[in-house]
Amino acid sequence: MIDISKLKTFVTVADLGSFSKASEILYITQPAVTQQIKALEKTIGAKLFQRAGGKMALTEEGKRIYEIAKLLLGSYEGLMEEIAKIKKDLKDTLFLGVSATLSEYIIPNIIAEFHKEFPSATVKVFTGNSHDVEEGLLSGVINLGIIEREASSKFVSIPWLEDEIIFFTCPDSPLARCECIEPDDLYRVDLVMREMNSGTRKIVKDALEKLGVVFERLNIKIEANSSRTIMNIVKSGYGASFLSKGLILGEIESGTVVPVKIRGFNVKRRFNIIYPKSSNITFLASNFVKFVLSKTSDIVTERV
Repeated sequence: MIDISKLKTFVTVADLGSFSKASEILYITQPAVTQQIKALEKTIGAKLFQRAGGKMALTEEGKRIYEIAKLLLGSYEGLMEEIAKIKKDLKDTLFLGVSATLSEYIIPNIIAEFHKEFPSATVKVFTGNSHDVEEGLLSGVINLGIIEREASSKFVSIPWLEDEIIFFTCPDSPLARCECIEPDDLYRVDLVMREMNSGTRKIVKDALEKLGVVFERLNIKIEANSSRTIMNIVKSGYGASFLSKGLILGEIESGTVVPVKIRGFNVKRRFNIIYPKSSNITFLASNFVKFVLSKTSDIVTERV
């Protein structure tokens, strides 16, 4: 007998091409992923994966099983949703992908409130940059994503919160005494930035380049995929950075960081709730979207 969890693990590894990535998204250890795949291979009597170019690729037998497993999982999830609707009891799991900025200052509270209202549901949160979230949605291992940039045309996108990106430094920095700096002054600043595929970094790069700044010439000394790590590095007295105003507002009010105006730099962005156009949004994900919009309607200035 093959259980659904092993099929879910198998399809996730196949979609991501990696045992380690599958373990992160499924919230199980990598040895557990390996054990489940081996058990499935033993039941089927054939190898399902082979290593190719640094990734795990399906064997011919694996490709045949994958197509059927994908259909079975889709039917199973549809069945669970119908049962939930009939029972009015959401005993289901929401796989939510959240960009790093949001995961650190607003989403945790929303998830906690959502779970109080839907206590039978389970929420599993995958945190990454916007690119990672989109990738997880397209592979089918995430149901719903919330990102900090405009999504590609492959996604249904629901505009959510508006945010502003702030340039800031520590109180002891000479920059903290400047009312306003010129864009060219950034060439003389040691910067702490988000990683390459970050939505925040892309927006900052585009905005600075419009002001004539050659982004590749900036002194980016430290990169991190955690906004709080960046904030703490700057708070400790090193360099300056660009982060979400919502994330650092408390630090600004307490005086542990100081915002610095750059002439011509005024960057606002909108967070977007997304899911693939190629697949229907799940019943639980739809309820989560409605919950999020209802709880934040007073701070959402525009919605479609």
